[in-house]
Amino acid sequence: MARGKKTKSRTIAREGGAGTQAAPAPPASLGEDAQAPEATTPAADWGDADEQATPARKAKTGRTVTQPIFGGNDAELVDPRDVADVVADEERESESALAQLRKVLELSTQQRGPDDPGTLRARTDIAVALWHMGRYDEAIEMEEALVADSNRILGEDHPEALTARANLASTYWTAGRADDAIAIEEAVLADAERILGLDHLATLTARANLAFSYSSAGRTLEAVEVQRQVVADRARVLEDDDPDTLDARANLASACWNADLVDEALATEEQIVNESERINGADHIDTLQARAALASSYRMAKRAEEAAALQDRVIADFERHFGADHPATIGARKTRALNS
Repeated sequence: MARGKKTKSRTIAREGGAGTQAAPAPPASLGEDAQAPEATTPAADWGDADEQATPARKAKTGRTVTQPIFGGNDAELVDPRDVADVVADEERESESALAQLRKVLELSTQQRGPDDPGTLRARTDIAVALWHMGRYDEAIEMEEALVADSNRILGEDHPEALTARANLASTYWTAGRADDAIAIEEAVLADAERILGLDHLATLTARANLAFSYSSAGRTLEAVEVQRQVVADRARVLEDDDPDTLDARANLASACWNADLVDEALATEEQIVNESERINGADHIDTLQARAALASSYRMAKRAEEAAALQDRVIADFERHFGADHPATIGARKTRALNS
């Protein structure tokens, strides 16, 4: 289950849902006759950082090794001997993609003008690419300018202006500027509630981001309070069995642990196990993971007998599903030994 996923988007699209729109493909020719890509129409609410336009990353090597994957099929991964070459290839590909995005911006500025919404989106694509590359100072510089320009051109209440502010907050947070991020996220949430409504998916996403920021900044009781509301809102607004509600409960359990609210954390984790069994089935990988997490939580709470009993079931489940020698099964046995 997701834990505290932050969002970053070019335009606004449902968190965990259909995703955000991809960056515009650069034109085939970037000469005098090339045309800037058409501006896309923004969706209704912003989406996940994982779904953004990121340069494709492929290993340029012929050697692979097999890696067992917990709860899934084994994966063929790059041989460790080739890691340095792969990293170098990824950096070259990222730089090449960034150069293409800069050419798109140049064309859009020339053909549409600097204040056209399509030009703003081209700038956002570059900022997101810089963020993915870990070049946070450059991304922040671009995003601060984008916030000012989006407010001026589109208006402070426009969804893409809200998105620009939310993106800047995410970059601040990633760069370690938690207080700056929280200040923006509090304002974004207030504006989302006012403009879009309390039950809009964008508002739910903004509230979840703020709860995670509070928790990571050590404002643990505030994080729990906001995350409780996130759970209640998602349970009310989303479909009964929507996985986002389970994810919100998992984030609430984590927030409760951070705030030393052990009883509420355990009660929430127990509910997650029960709900996952009902929705996904007793043998689903999410249910197995939730059960293993609860067993570890029982041990941390010094409820040794319950921890041992549940961990025995976890070991039996893992052996049945993955085999006695699977890393997940071996790890479960090691965790069980801690109960002794």
